[in-house]
Amino acid sequence: MKKAISFSVLALVFINSITLAAGRVAVATKIMGKVEIRKAEDQERRLKAGEILEDGDFVTTGATGFAALVFIDDKSTLKIKENTELEITGKRETGSISKKINMDQGTLRAQVSKQAKGEFVVQTPTSVASVKGTDFWLKSSPLAGDEVIGIEGVVSLTNILSGLSSDITAGISGFSLPDGGLNTENTDPDDIPDDPEEDDQPDRKSELRIRFTDPDGTVKTLIIEYQ
Repeated sequence: MKKAISFSVLALVFINSITLAAGRVAVATKIMGKVEIRKAEDQERRLKAGEILEDGDFVTTGATGFAALVFIDDKSTLKIKENTELEITGKRETGSISKKINMDQGTLRAQVSKQAKGEFVVQTPTSVASVKGTDFWLKSSPLAGDEVIGIEGVVSLTNILSGLSSDITAGISGFSLPDGGLNTENTDPDDIPDDPEEDDQPDRKSELRIRFTDPDGTVKTLIIEYQ
């Protein structure tokens, strides 16, 4: 028996009992160019729009790759630009997921809903960026270190080597260096990466269909409408 459930991404918070099972963390809502996923010891393969990501999944983007992921508990969004390598982890708490992104290199944008429980952390070889609800870009290089660009809210940026920490707010960029240095300055608008989704037509909606089996064995189709 098939059942259809239709909702927008804004309503994802209401489906925890279905989608939080079995370590499910996020859903891929948009894929452009070469984007690959690796689960546990499996080989890499192409990531498809509509695919569910689980705790411990690795995502890599090629030279023209882009992926948008929506976390299933609170609709926080992760936008992954080209030449990025990261691991997504999520630990379930009551009604929410404590999220951590282990990022080896690359560029991402995190648009984080206010975290009532748990936390949202991005960790690189150089830094830890911790937020409760905000919008920021992070550019990471193993050689040059990290740049965090505040768009909205507050990001706590900590250098792993030195322990130095600073709050990054809107219009401020923080630089965390491999030698332990940490400094901030006003953001140069030219340093803000382009967001491919902001070029989309604002009124255009897309639809994803995800098939899953609930605990009683019923096959259902999850329909996600998003812009």
